[in-house]
Amino acid sequence: MASIFVVPIDELVPMQQKKLEELSKYESYDLDHDGTVTDDEISKSKEMTELELREEKSHAQKQMSWTAIASMVVFTLLLFTPLVSESRVAALADLLGLFYVGQASIVGFYFGAQAYMSRSR
Repeated sequence: MASIFVVPIDELVPMQQKKLEELSKYESYDLDHDGTVTDDEISKSKEMTELELREEKSHAQKQMSWTAIASMVVFTLLLFTPLVSESRVAALADLLGLFYVGQASIVGFYFGAQAYMSRSR
C-alpha cells in the first residue's frame, strides 16, 4: 500500500537554524558565539543568572548584617560619651532595648541562614 504523503527528495529543503541579528538582546545567551542560540545554551544561561542572583542576595544580606553590627557598636560607644546624659539614657532605655533586639535579630538571621544553607548543600 502506497503512502499518500510521498514527497520527492528533490523538493525537500533543509531547515536552516535561526541566526541572531546583530546587537540582539539574546546575544548574551550565545555561549559559543556561533550566532545560534541552542536550548542547552539557554538553560546554562538561566543557571548562571540564578547563581548570580543568589550571590547578589547573599552579598546584600552580608552587608545588612555588618551594618547592623556596626550600628550597635557605634550607638553603644555614643551612649558612653559625655554627649548623652544619664537621664536621657534612662528615659530611652525601653527604646534602646528594642533597637538592640532588632539589630541582633538581623545578625542572627544572617548567621542562621548561612548555617542552614551550608548544611542543605
